[in-house]
Amino acid sequence: MVLTTPDDWEGQCAEETRSITVEHSSPDAKPLVQQALRDLGSEDRVHWTEDALYDEIWQSNPPAQEARRLAHIIHQAASNNSYIIDEFRGWNHYLDDLLTPDHDSHGGPDLLSTRATVWAGALLHGGQKQSVLHASDSLLKKLRVPREPSDILADATSTHRLKAARLERDNGRVFHPRDKHDLAPAILKNLWEEFPTQQKLLREWAVSVAADRAVSDDDARIAVRMLLRLAEAVHDNAIIDAIADNLAERRRPLAVEALTSAALTPSLGRHVRRRLYQWMLPEAPTPALVALVADICGGELAEHEPSIALTRLARAAAHAPYLSPPMVGAFRRLASINEPVVMKALETWLAEEPTKRHALVAFLSLAASTEGAQLLLRLSMEPHGRRFFVRAWQQLLDSDRSRTAADEELDHWGTAAENGALPSEQLIDLFADIYEPKIYRSGLRRFFARDPDFQSSFWGEVLEQAIARSRRNERDATE
Repeated sequence: MVLTTPDDWEGQCAEETRSITVEHSSPDAKPLVQQALRDLGSEDRVHWTEDALYDEIWQSNPPAQEARRLAHIIHQAASNNSYIIDEFRGWNHYLDDLLTPDHDSHGGPDLLSTRATVWAGALLHGGQKQSVLHASDSLLKKLRVPREPSDILADATSTHRLKAARLERDNGRVFHPRDKHDLAPAILKNLWEEFPTQQKLLREWAVSVAADRAVSDDDARIAVRMLLRLAEAVHDNAIIDAIADNLAERRRPLAVEALTSAALTPSLGRHVRRRLYQWMLPEAPTPALVALVADICGGELAEHEPSIALTRLARAAAHAPYLSPPMVGAFRRLASINEPVVMKALETWLAEEPTKRHALVAFLSLAASTEGAQLLLRLSMEPHGRRFFVRAWQQLLDSDRSRTAADEELDHWGTAAENGALPSEQLIDLFADIYEPKIYRSGLRRFFARDPDFQSSFWGEVLEQAIARSRRNERDATE
């Protein structure tokens, strides 16, 4: 049995199963709202729904999702009045009046300028005045309205612009009327729905505001949160994609914070988690996007959904450099949180023939942290794990692309063994297997010149055992 919605169930599968598909209508909205209020702990407000205020809503019988939204509005309302209905309907009457103002005041802005300020104020609801005005001018520029200094100085003053947009100022910050609950998100939703042919332009503008260094970090955070709310409200994955693409390089910490939070929410989480995977499917995603996915997978997502984080991290590893801080950090975090999950995945990846790039990137990233090194040493204690361990290092040393990074990390392991941070005898035994084939031993020459006591050093013992094993294997082969 498959439970889905008409919007999601489309395409070939939907056509082939149409004869056995059963469509269910939405349940009656009124009892659904009443039950939702009880679930929210607002039993005392259930009787509000009997008020004549709600008659038109019950007659229209909105779908279940909208009924639940109405219940939340009633639950949060200060009192039972028309504001509840206005908010449920997206403040439509207020917005019609706001976006088509009377221009009877001298020195006021034109209609487009006023609308730009209204929309900028919604995107940056609670942001600094200069950020809102900057965002408004940015939209006008995108619409090819001249906004050179001379144009701005000849236009309405900032006071008139904010007043025309009905924006309130409070300690240097700008708000749409705060007595109208969730007005700012409603304005952005209205913008997307009323101008569907301009969504690409509007999306580019809104995300560029969040990425703009002229906008403070706090205000950029407001913009990103508003955009994620909008993405949820209008079911637009392109907004999520735009946040990742534009902020990955210019404001990666903010993108990580916002997308991680969204990935863990019940409403938006599955969409964001799916995008994390899909962003890594193209042949060559940008390095910034790869690093963004790695940072997200190595953050809170690793704590709450380690298997999901690891799956997406593996996709990112296929495009990552062989040794990069985001990958090292992500695999270290996952190994420290849930070692069995990482161990099982690594064994699966290393068992594949041929070994794929993501497996070797994961292996080397684990090797670069204390937690990861301990995991690899435990892996090597099993016969199959030892084979994986030796072969992974040898494959890293085989490739021109990974050899330098592998040599660097092997140097670190050797130093750690000499200092007692890693078990010297175990590593000499393992490394002797790695360097037993003559083709790999040339890599040990780098130690000759820099260590006058090479023969008695850690690497000297590795070479000695590697040569002994090679000779023994040659003898065994001839007998």
